[in-house]
Amino acid sequence: MSVAESNRVAVVLIKSAEADATLDVLRADHPRIGIEDLGPYWMIATRDDEIVIDLDRVGQELGEFISLGDWLVVMSSFVGRVMTDPRTFRVTSQMLDFEPVTSA
Repeated sequence: MSVAESNRVAVVLIKSAEADATLDVLRADHPRIGIEDLGPYWMIATRDDEIVIDLDRVGQELGEFISLGDWLVVMSSFVGRVMTDPRTFRVTSQMLDFEPVTSA
C-alpha cells in the first residue's frame, strides 16, 4: 500500500442557516469549490490547498454575529489540517508548524 500526496481539503457542515450563509461566502471566495448535497449535510471540497472561512462575512450573510464556537456546532467533519483564530476557520493541505531538520 502506498500513500499519495493530495492537496484536497474538505469541510462537512450540517444543513442550517449558518451552513447556508457559509456556502454563500465560500461560493464568492472560492469559485472552484465543490459543494455536494449529502442529505442532512453539505460536503465542501477543493484541491486548491485550503478553504478559509471568514466568520465576519458569514455573520454578515446570516444577518447576525456568529462566533467560532457557534459556527463549530454545524461543522461536523473536515479533511486536512485546521488553524483557527477567533474570526477565521482554515483547513489546509499544508504541513503546519513544521520546521525541517537541518544536518550539521
